[in-house]
Amino acid sequence: MSDASIRISHPLEILIKSIFSTGQYDLEKGSFLSYLEESPTPGVASITMNFKESVSFNNISYDALEKELEFLPDTFRFDISEDGQVWESIIKEYDFSRSNKKSCKWKFSMVTANYLKMVIKMNKKDKNGLYKTAFSNFRLMVSGLEKITASSENDRFWVKENIIDGRLDYGWSSKEKTSPAEEFIIMDLGSVNRVDEFRLLSKNNAETNFPELFYFHYSEDDLIWQQLHEEPQFISEPGTWYKWKFFPTNMRFIKLVAINNKPNSQKKYVTQIVEIEVYAAPDYLAISKKKIINETPPYSSIMRSGLVRLAADGETNIGVAVQGNDRRLKDATTEFKGIVELASDGEEREGVVVQGNDKRLKNATEVTYGLVRLGRNAEARAGVVVQGNDERLKSATTEYPGIIELAEDGETRPGVVIQGNDSRLKKATTNEYGLVILGEIGTDEPGKVVTSDDPRFKPATTQKEGILRFANNGEESALAAIQGNDKRLKKATTESLGIVELAHSGEEKEGVVVQGNDKRLKYATLDEPGILTFSRHNVSAASKAVQADDPRLYDSREAKPHTHEYAEKLHSYDSHSGMIRLSGNTSSEVKNVTIPTPNHSVIYGKNEAKGGSGITGIGIDEGLTGYGEDIGVMGISSGIDEESAGVAGFSKKGFGGVFVSARKYALYANGGSLGRKDVSGSGKAILAKGESDFFGPVRLVDEKGNDCIARYFKVSGNDVIQKGDVLIIADKDQSVSRSRNPYSTKVIGICIESACLELGDKKVGTEYVLVALYGLAKVNVDAGEGGPIQPGDLLVSALTTGLASKADSNKIKPGTLIGKALGECKKDKATISVLLCLG
Repeated sequence: MSDASIRISHPLEILIKSIFSTGQYDLEKGSFLSYLEESPTPGVASITMNFKESVSFNNISYDALEKELEFLPDTFRFDISEDGQVWESIIKEYDFSRSNKKSCKWKFSMVTANYLKMVIKMNKKDKNGLYKTAFSNFRLMVSGLEKITASSENDRFWVKENIIDGRLDYGWSSKEKTSPAEEFIIMDLGSVNRVDEFRLLSKNNAETNFPELFYFHYSEDDLIWQQLHEEPQFISEPGTWYKWKFFPTNMRFIKLVAINNKPNSQKKYVTQIVEIEVYAAPDYLAISKKKIINETPPYSSIMRSGLVRLAADGETNIGVAVQGNDRRLKDATTEFKGIVELASDGEEREGVVVQGNDKRLKNATEVTYGLVRLGRNAEARAGVVVQGNDERLKSATTEYPGIIELAEDGETRPGVVIQGNDSRLKKATTNEYGLVILGEIGTDEPGKVVTSDDPRFKPATTQKEGILRFANNGEESALAAIQGNDKRLKKATTESLGIVELAHSGEEKEGVVVQGNDKRLKYATLDEPGILTFSRHNVSAASKAVQADDPRLYDSREAKPHTHEYAEKLHSYDSHSGMIRLSGNTSSEVKNVTIPTPNHSVIYGKNEAKGGSGITGIGIDEGLTGYGEDIGVMGISSGIDEESAGVAGFSKKGFGGVFVSARKYALYANGGSLGRKDVSGSGKAILAKGESDFFGPVRLVDEKGNDCIARYFKVSGNDVIQKGDVLIIADKDQSVSRSRNPYSTKVIGICIESACLELGDKKVGTEYVLVALYGLAKVNVDAGEGGPIQPGDLLVSALTTGLASKADSNKIKPGTLIGKALGECKKDKATISVLLCLG
């Protein structure tokens, strides 16, 4: 077993040399890709992985095999060994499938081994009755740094992730400041390891900006930190690695604190480090060699870990052991918490435990509540329990209802139940009803059912009808079906009809079909016609086609400058006298945001130089006028830089652009598509930078029904908020959480997906939610608390987390009101519209 330290700051996959198992596995270039084992009987599957040499790792992971999720190992164990004979368990799992994970991962302190074994209990059967276990993408890793936090970053080239990327040209840099300041990097290893060495690399430049005053701190839980080392006046050289060795120390979190108190050549204070490496001592506690470091674990305390770290009184952090004198272990009362806090008689406060003598646990009557209140006979009010002697539970008759009321024979009154001896349930005949009445043979009366002996079900002939009647050969009668041997269905010839009659070659008789060998369909020549006859060159003959090489189709006139003074040929639209007027007929399809083709428009101007334009219009009033049945002016830009535009308008004194429409909106900014043009948009319609004025009505519409004004707020803590939840202000940083108390005065609004008008910057991510502040929104309500909700009822926060309920006018006080219901909820929970009027 190697005594060398292992670099644990950089991720490293451990390759497997060979595998021994009775199951099917796929091992490719050291990577364990998949495993599947099947057995007709329950048993144990064993997978032994051999590394050929000693390796160290602190991370094991694998995924579910595709289409075999239910056969992920459920009860299993991981063992390590040096010699493959004596094994030590490092991970044990029982009933692991309860976690419902598709990807499984374990992080632990660094261990060293030559062999790794996975022992699996096979206890899951597939549909064929075979016991099966399966997984994929098995990986052994030195996990590397799980998370890096920095006090600041200079630019996108000098970010915190660069300190473990292996590149020597860029690393991490703090933000340049005008005065000395403290900077730090915090690294999370993901698990506690026995770290014994740090390494730092300076920048390979005459001015290294390497810190001169810095400290190393460490922690196991990110709660209690201890200083490990201090460098008060460190002198660095360009492109040099520096290391600090120390006795192996348990740590998970490492903090490097630097004070950049010396300015650089630009008179700025900055700290720069190219690479950081962290090394840990391997685990020497191997069963086979019994080699043990002579190190006694320190006593446990609330400040320092031994085998564990003791919790301070009331401390709730993960990984600390509660002490016997902790206040949470004392007897609980109504005044002080123990494990719990006891509730006073009838107290409804959240987080307190109801005592056995609570008045709410007494026997219920028709007058007073216990856990419930008993309902009086036939009482139908919500919130009361029906008693066993209620008249509605008696046996039903035709005279008196029980749970239901029985119907008289043949009675069709709504709300009554048909009895089993009702005459309508007897067998039907042609004279009397059962569930139906049968029709006489051949009858076509509505409301009567045809019987199976009806003659209309017999086989049809040309003489007698069945479901239909067959037509005689050649018969053209209505309502008769043509038979397969009808003469009209035979093959057609030039002499006799089939479906059609074929024409002789060249025949022009009406009603006959031209055949494929007709002489009129052959190729045309000067002498023989086909579909047409060609004309000889320079011959003007009627009904003959001019050939493409006819001299009359060639214009050999020499081209002259465009300033000529004649126009004897069909020339231009309105000739030339200082103006160009063009009229033409051309088009091409525009797809997506691409450069139009030259034949897309009558005028096509292309400027190859940057800084100019394809077409420029200058006028006393309008510089450029566009008119179209669909679109007047369309501009397309490839967006080379941030300020590029399809159409740009500039004005020295007037407006940059003026849009007018005789019938529709003057300006249509569509962030999606462009109507019939196959041009897709980004979804963003208008960006206005600067002051904006509107004269006239402004109409804002939200397609999801939230016609309201809203703003983004930060979510407090780990609260999970869904759309429609009632939200309250949770902290002084303006963060929000779901309401948890009835009639809360901290209500701020409703969580929504979208709004008509959003205030402030848009925030993206699960840590922010959009909150409706005023207008119409959708809210989650509970009708079981304050009673059924009708349109117009006032709403307040409910006892149920995140829900609203109907307000009791006697309990409303300033700050509790959410709004006025616009929908109804008669029972249970629902989502309805509310007109927000917070206050």
